[in-house]
Amino acid sequence: MLDSLLRRALDPVLAPFASRISRRTSANALTLSAFVLGVAALPDIRFQKYFFALGLLVLRAVFDVLGGAVARVQGPTTFGAYLDQVLGLVVSAAVPFAFALAEPDRALAAMFLMLGLVVRAGATASVKDAGRGLTVAVLDQAGMLAGKSELFVAYALACVFPQWFSIIAYAVGILCFVAAGSRVATVAVARP
Repeated sequence: MLDSLLRRALDPVLAPFASRISRRTSANALTLSAFVLGVAALPDIRFQKYFFALGLLVLRAVFDVLGGAVARVQGPTTFGAYLDQVLGLVVSAAVPFAFALAEPDRALAAMFLMLGLVVRAGATASVKDAGRGLTVAVLDQAGMLAGKSELFVAYALACVFPQWFSIIAYAVGILCFVAAGSRVATVAVARP
């Protein structure tokens, strides 16, 4: 839900900045930088340095947003979109794993969230393959429940309130399953 709202609000602001950045770096370089920042947050989560981890996750989000803006300036590529999706999934799944390492009592909640993320990613990939005849707007509406922005907010809340991680993980995991089911239902209803 938040991704499309933020994109509409930030695109006009970021476009001139992204145009300048695109002369010096590529969208893929920014995507890789975002990935490295996300991975760098994992030891901080594991060792319960949650505010340091939050700072790195905020920087990761900034680089991810800039990478998308630069991709729109340079022209998106299939590889760039794939790279962004795969590296985003790796970091998204690694964060709950790090929370589980920090406190093993959270492992079940972390695994539930990780499973939800994988199911959502699988449904997204399947929809893109099966839904070639569908409009992008219909597919986007179906998966709006658990986007990058919602995951960032959930992980930020978990860093600020680590004692609530399990509840946050179950809630986001449920959103991932609902989003995946919604995408599958959209394809099932829209297929010829």
